Amino acid sequence: MVDELRESDIESTERERTIRLHIGEHHDGQIDCFGIIPSLEWDQLPMNVDVNNLLDQVTISASGVERPPVATNFHPTESEVRFQIDPQADKFEIQIKGPDELDAITGDWTADGLASGDIFVGDQSRARRHRSQRQVKEGEWVYLITSPLPRHLPDVVTTHSLGEVTVLAFPAREATEDLLEDYGDGLTTDNYGFDADVILPAHAHPTVEAPIYGWTEETVLVGVTPDDEIDPVFEVVTIPKRAGSVIDLDPTGPGNPRYYRTKVPEHGSRRISIHQRNSSRHRMVHLHAVATADKMPSLDTETNECGINIEDGADTYELRPLGEDQTHQFGAEYNPHLFPMEFAYVGPEGLELELNAEFVAEAPFGPTITEFTTDPESVPEDIVHWVMNGCSSVQIEFDGIGSVTLEFAQPALATTLDDGEVSTESV
Repeated sequence: MVDELRESDIESTERERTIRLHIGEHHDGQIDCFGIIPSLEWDQLPMNVDVNNLLDQVTISASGVERPPVATNFHPTESEVRFQIDPQADKFEIQIKGPDELDAITGDWTADGLASGDIFVGDQSRARRHRSQRQVKEGEWVYLITSPLPRHLPDVVTTHSLGEVTVLAFPAREATEDLLEDYGDGLTTDNYGFDADVILPAHAHPTVEAPIYGWTEETVLVGVTPDDEIDPVFEVVTIPKRAGSVIDLDPTGPGNPRYYRTKVPEHGSRRISIHQRNSSRHRMVHLHAVATADKMPSLDTETNECGINIEDGADTYELRPLGEDQTHQFGAEYNPHLFPMEFAYVGPEGLELELNAEFVAEAPFGPTITEFTTDPESVPEDIVHWVMNGCSSVQIEFDGIGSVTLEFAQPALATTLDDGEVSTESV
């Protein structure tokens, strides 16, 4: 039973050759519906095979699809196969025929047409149609196909037309609970779920199931946070699930984040599912390596990192919490008033920083001070104040990801005089 629950709904639908249907909004507020089936992965192909030659032997036929895919769309260098569907069709079908080596994609892929009561859950760029009994977390975006249109709708609900059907769009929250119960087929609010947010690369949308494009071997960090009342075991399962591929994430307490660190694959795609053990709750993370900049939302590598940069003299030191513990020691002649100009935070916005300052015995503060902040710009001034009052070290913890340490020479305190000279005085 445990092993069965490890299989995500995405993997099971792909095994059944079911087209995944999504609704997404454009910048002008219009919506459309599109289908997705997986492209090939390098691990699914025999060694030293000419994949282009195999794809040349593929034939594709389709119905209910406005722009059917072509064989080259399934190449492993493509992250997924996406195509527009005809929202008025009763059924969507893509039939793929090809050599045995491509059995990962060949077959008759189908999906039922749009119908009243269909539920699409995700965000405004990409919400996936789910089977009944799907649980929805507060804040997720819901698209609900309904007929007829309800007379009274909460202010947060907007209506769209998709072919002949009406679509209600709204965030899952208290004001829309009745709407979910009345029109969602078995739709319920999930009070014991979890958040799995992509923290790095910083350009990635934190929660969407869309592919995350990155450079080969680029660091990926996923934060997994359970409900405040539970501390379940989480595990990382590959898609498709392979023997020996389950990785456990160590518990950190109810409501506390735990982190999974990995890398973008060397070539093509790698898909994983964050799974809450003994439940049907899954969250897919799709990583895809790119060799050129055309698909990368950001080329600023600094935004894809996490940590601090310190300028000390003519040198710049990069301290990162993702590897081994890193410490920077400032010399006895260091002027702490320069610190705000020499400190730089790099990483995602909103990350909670925990500052743990230790003071020498004779200091007027301490022996320790702990401070929490999500505003990295406030950190330098606090550290200057502490150092001027006997702080010997500051450990900066990055929301459970890891920490870096700054050490300052004490008990001699560097102070800046009005004339700009530097002197020392004992604490």
